[in-house]
Amino acid sequence: MITAAKINELFNKFTSISADADPVLDRNMNDLMMFAIDSDYVDFDGDRLTFAQGAGPLKSVEIERICGAADLGSHMAIVMPASVILVNKRNGALSVALPNK
Repeated sequence: MITAAKINELFNKFTSISADADPVLDRNMNDLMMFAIDSDYVDFDGDRLTFAQGAGPLKSVEIERICGAADLGSHMAIVMPASVILVNKRNGALSVALPNK
């Protein structure tokens, strides 16, 4: 179960990483890349991560805007500067969670 506490934990962990941190190791970008390779719902499109079921502003995000990623079991969490995008691994549905600051 994804709780508000878990969202806040992820947000605080990844948005506090220094700008010169290793993007693959410190931000778990390798997990995100492996998920995108194996998933029919997410794809790397040049410098963007594109969502099959996304629309409008959730159709794609720039890779450089991603602060980090985490595998939460049933969902892949993509931490952005002001929100967390949750991708359901079974059906590709997107949810946006806003942290309590």
